[in-house]
Amino acid sequence: MRSVTAILQKIFTAQFYIQNTGFFLVLFYLLFGVVDSGSLLNYHRSLMMGFLEGSSFLLLVLALWALYGLKCVGFMMKVLQSQGYEFLYPTMGSLDKKTRFRQWFLLHNAIYLPVWIYAGIAVLIGLKHHYYVSAGIILVFNIAMSVWPLALYDRKLFQPDIFFFTGYLQRWINRRFTKPPVLYFLYELFTQFPRRILTAKLVSAMVLWLTFFLMHEGNYFDLRGLQLGVMLSVLLHLQLLSHHRVFDDTWLNFMENLPVSTLRHYGRMAAIYLIIWIPEIVMITVNAYTKTSWLSLLTVFCMALSLLMFFRSLLYFPKMNNELHVRYVLITCFVVLFMILGHYEWLAILLLQALSAIVFFRQYRRYEPYIEP
Repeated sequence: MRSVTAILQKIFTAQFYIQNTGFFLVLFYLLFGVVDSGSLLNYHRSLMMGFLEGSSFLLLVLALWALYGLKCVGFMMKVLQSQGYEFLYPTMGSLDKKTRFRQWFLLHNAIYLPVWIYAGIAVLIGLKHHYYVSAGIILVFNIAMSVWPLALYDRKLFQPDIFFFTGYLQRWINRRFTKPPVLYFLYELFTQFPRRILTAKLVSAMVLWLTFFLMHEGNYFDLRGLQLGVMLSVLLHLQLLSHHRVFDDTWLNFMENLPVSTLRHYGRMAAIYLIIWIPEIVMITVNAYTKTSWLSLLTVFCMALSLLMFFRSLLYFPKMNNELHVRYVLITCFVVLFMILGHYEWLAILLLQALSAIVFFRQYRRYEPYIEP
């Protein structure tokens, strides 16, 4: 049984944290990177006291935890219906009900653990300062978030053909709309993985909002500060890039054999990430068009698109798994950050575009899907 638990933890827990590396990097930045290290403990203590004392703030915090809980549930459900994991049905189904629910509980709470840690500390502080009602609400809420998905997982196990809203949406779109190739991946995201793209976009919007908020509070506008926020926003899209690679490997490998030039394939990739980043373009334009020139905004948009295209092109290298990809992404961000601080933004953009094109045109035709050893 211990070996079964270890295998399931690798399938669910390890993959969850690997696929959401960008999300947790940004979360770490928001919780620990925006505050001076000397006042970090006081900052989090004040934050916890704030939602322990105020009901409105507490509702907001509970809503954010609920969104993270739904993200965890969505990941578990998607793994269960993903190709290659069909063996989970006979494996989990052969266990008795008590053992099976214990496994679901361990798996779900392993990825819900960050909320449990923060909420547990908040409960202890609430009890210490006699906020028994707020502490009780937090405890009961997180117990509920840790228990209710178990029945959903078990239902999916014995009814694998369950259709959700996205299934009906997909059928409706298929009957009424013929998609061009540039929209294949976007269609896949919005119909099969809506929670994934919605989460990425919401957190990306929060990062950009925080960037503008900090500059507004300081009564200044710094284009380099905005570009730093944009880099963090791009990092949040790493899971979408990995999913794009899986989508191409699974569904679009036939396109390599079509009479379509590599240049058109490259243009399709650029158009995909331009469309994906349109919400951020609109948000930045609305908040910054009166504070800087259109050329400066164009620089910001080109930097984001260049980073996305380069990070996607890296995935055409053989043996480029998620861990290695994140390593190269962080090194690239480190170099680009110093070029931005030195006012070499357009040089960085040109280098990223050149490297993206070189990698893509060299690797696209010889690329083979990566298989984890």
